[in-house]
Amino acid sequence: MQLTKYTDYALRVLMFLAIQEDRTEKIQIQTIADKFGIPKNHLIKVVHRLGQEGFISTVKGKGGGIFLCRAPSTITVGQVVRRLEMTLNPVNCDEPMCCIKEVCLLKPVLNEAMEAFLTTLDNYSLSDITRNDRPLSNLLHTGGTENFFK
Repeated sequence: MQLTKYTDYALRVLMFLAIQEDRTEKIQIQTIADKFGIPKNHLIKVVHRLGQEGFISTVKGKGGGIFLCRAPSTITVGQVVRRLEMTLNPVNCDEPMCCIKEVCLLKPVLNEAMEAFLTTLDNYSLSDITRNDRPLSNLLHTGGTENFFK
C-alpha cells in the first residue's frame, strides 16, 4: 500500500505540529510548506481537511495559523489514513470489469491485508512517531530536511 501524497503531507503537517514546544502556538502554513518543499496551495487543501476532521485548529487572518487541537497521543496514524485516503480498496474489480469477479478469491485476501495494514497503523499514535522530537526539531528548525521525509 502506498499512501497518496495528500495523506503523506497531512502526516508531515501533524508531525511538525506535534513537535512544537508550545503546541498552542499558531504555525504558518508557509513555514511548513517551506520546510518540506510542498507547494503552499496544495498544503492549504490538506490543512483545510485536517481542520474539518478535527485534528488541527485553524485561525484565519493576521496572527492566524494552525495548531494541534488534540494531544498527539490521541491521534493514531490509522485514524489519519482512514480519514484522508480517498480509497482503501486495494483493487477495483469493476474498472475494467473483471470476468472472474464473481468467483475470485483474491479480493478478500487483499482486503484482509489492507485491514491488517490499517490495524498496525492504529497501534501508533502521533506521539509514538514523534518521540524522537529533539532530532526532528533540530532538522526542521535548522533546515536540512531535503531528504528527511522522502
